[in-house]
Amino acid sequence: MKNLIVGLLFIFGITVANAQTEVIKTTEVKKNQKVNENGVAYNTKVKVITKKEKTTKFDPNQKHRLNQDVVESPITVEKTIMVDNDGDSFYDSKAKIKYFKYKGNKYDFLINKNDLLITYKLDDKDITSARAIKSINNNFYIVEGKDFNGVGYFNKYNDFIVEYKNKESNKLEYAVFETFKM
Repeated sequence: MKNLIVGLLFIFGITVANAQTEVIKTTEVKKNQKVNENGVAYNTKVKVITKKEKTTKFDPNQKHRLNQDVVESPITVEKTIMVDNDGDSFYDSKAKIKYFKYKGNKYDFLINKNDLLITYKLDDKDITSARAIKSINNNFYIVEGKDFNGVGYFNKYNDFIVEYKNKESNKLEYAVFETFKM
């Protein structure tokens, strides 16, 4: 029995060593002072938390070697923006942004409770590509926009997949918004 417990702990240790996640979290707070219509000064602040997460993956062909090569894995970048406009100790609004890549372009997903706003930059202007509303069963999004009309979901790799009907070919196609590889 003792050998069984030691063996299980050894296997658990190897599993943890093979799946290491590196997280870099930075916080930036900007404060301003404003004056209301009554002439009373109050402070406002914007807090931006940037989280970059990467799981270290090893070459599966070298799983029995001691020193394995590390293979490229995606980095998930997420920003949380909190705004306090009235000078109290509580933030008035909170938004979350995740970054994805599709056909070589960077897309921003502004995530609110039940919806997504999908945008990209063109000549320093934010262009809205689509909006997505979370379905009742919370697994899918209904996507509507100038580029896509269909159903979207996050896969096991945290990529966002949109399945849509191509108007020209009249066939079902899909678009994969990939997490960044930096």
